[in-house]
Amino acid sequence: MVTEDMKAFATRLKESAGAVGIYSPRELARILGIQAQTVNQWYSGKTKPVGKNLEKLLSLLNVKKEWLIHGTTAKVVEGFDDPVVDFADAFSVLLGMGKLLSGRSQDLSSGDADKFGRIITKSVKNADQAFQSLLQMYQNKDK
Repeated sequence: MVTEDMKAFATRLKESAGAVGIYSPRELARILGIQAQTVNQWYSGKTKPVGKNLEKLLSLLNVKKEWLIHGTTAKVVEGFDDPVVDFADAFSVLLGMGKLLSGRSQDLSSGDADKFGRIITKSVKNADQAFQSLLQMYQNKDK
């Protein structure tokens, strides 16, 4: 039996994956380099990720573990309220992508490469927006 907590986890996972342009468990599994069945179980709320799978997932989605797994604390990626934090968050997605891609360049299909490209492009755009906000904040401080 799937509990309400597990259903809520599955909802947060789908929401976070969609936010970075990943719309199916199969896509997510392919990007993470794991079995589609594993991600299907996460999406259905039967299990939660652990260990290296959890670490890779958090890096890819740029969300906090406490938020994704338990629904506590802030999600991390919402808005640009604090440009310093937002810049660091966008940068962490890029670092996470680097870790995911490490040693896999030969294994990437063109579809995966396109998906990674879209995620990286979105992260770079978010980092640029955060950097511009940060720059504006410091320029206004000196006036």
